Amino acid sequence: MLSYQHIFHAGNHADLLKHSVLLQVLNSLNKKDKPYTFFDTHSGSGFYDLTDSRSIKTGEAQKGISRFFENQNNQNDNCKNTSNIPEAFKAYIDFVKPYIEKLCYPGSPEIERRLMRKNDVLILSELHHTEFENLRANMKTPVFKNEAEPAIQVHNRNGWEMLKALTPPQTKRGAVLIDPSYEEKEDYSLAAQTIIAVHKKWSNGIIMLWYPLLAHREGEIEAMLDQICESARALNQNIEIADLRLEVFDKSLHKEVSLQEFRESNGKNPPRLYGSGMLVLNAPWKLQEETQKTIEFINSAF
Repeated sequence: MLSYQHIFHAGNHADLLKHSVLLQVLNSLNKKDKPYTFFDTHSGSGFYDLTDSRSIKTGEAQKGISRFFENQNNQNDNCKNTSNIPEAFKAYIDFVKPYIEKLCYPGSPEIERRLMRKNDVLILSELHHTEFENLRANMKTPVFKNEAEPAIQVHNRNGWEMLKALTPPQTKRGAVLIDPSYEEKEDYSLAAQTIIAVHKKWSNGIIMLWYPLLAHREGEIEAMLDQICESARALNQNIEIADLRLEVFDKSLHKEVSLQEFRESNGKNPPRLYGSGMLVLNAPWKLQEETQKTIEFINSAF
């Protein structure tokens, strides 16, 4: 299926977790002058207009990123609670703020493009044709310039296939963000199979997997995570693995609805996710600790 479009969900609670972790990983890679390769397997458009009717219809940005700005109508004031905001989450808020002031939100490719350096390589993949065309245009004509722009490749290609075909990269140092829609049940097994295969031949790469927390998919989610972790530890018993979970709604009260029902409910139906997670292989130093502070901070706002 190719029906998923992230514009409905840009800036929601899942993006808060995913993109704050992504920022930490990129900043960690940037601490060394050595170049690196970064893969983004399910890139989407890379940039989202929060005044788009699809974003307004779900209201997920207002319930997510906008909670952390004082004036949600203007969206141009300083972040709330700056005195106790964790350092890692403050870095994310500071990065996002100029976009929010323009009533838009940066997806992962835009974050990667802005933070990467001249000698780095960014490889993006998106199979949905409309999303791919938007992604290509957004990478060519960005809202904010990066004077040290990385080399960018944009593929209209299956992300699972792309990652397996192009790893290990010529520059062995690097990372990947895997962020499928999970509209298909097979995505859970595909994620496990792909990560296991890629990690075996690119054992030093940082692998980030975003996953949804869905009450009716709990079995598939735990099986996927167990398979990945068992395989990674079989290769290296001392590998640093971070499993980071943000639960913003009570799982026991969670009621699953179809995506169509959710879009048509005008906020009356409950969220499709009660939270989300990030599994990180070869996690950078202090990622688990710093993200846990972020999770606690986000939860205090919900």
